[in-house]
Amino acid sequence: MPSSHVSAPDAPHLQNRRGFTLIEVVVASVILTTALLAMAGFTVSYQQSESKVRMFSRAQQLAGARLETVRTTMPYASIDTMVTTESSIAGSPGYTRVTTVTRVGGAISDTVDYRTVTVRVSTPGALQTVAKSSIVGAF
Repeated sequence: MPSSHVSAPDAPHLQNRRGFTLIEVVVASVILTTALLAMAGFTVSYQQSESKVRMFSRAQQLAGARLETVRTTMPYASIDTMVTTESSIAGSPGYTRVTTVTRVGGAISDTVDYRTVTVRVSTPGALQTVAKSSIVGAF
């Protein structure tokens, strides 16, 4: 019985292909390198932003703490003595805190008597300045 499979001696012999070609490896390497470089750039940007936010948050805490100190000062007349410039704050190197007090009224003929307290905190390297104000009245 003759075989139905005919073999052509002149036909090229096809082999099963295994693995990747050099072109495929180069293309994959370029794609991977591009993705890694993009992620590295994002990481650097994220760290810089996070650092700025941390400094800004610390400046807000320092300003709020100073305002609380001024608000709780007794007697009311001694608030004027709270005007200071602090260039060295314990636990917060590089920060500068300036406290100003502005008196409104207070004379015998005035019907109002209060003080506006403003605290400005500069971050290291003067990236940002935080300013918080509060009005303290006589009671």
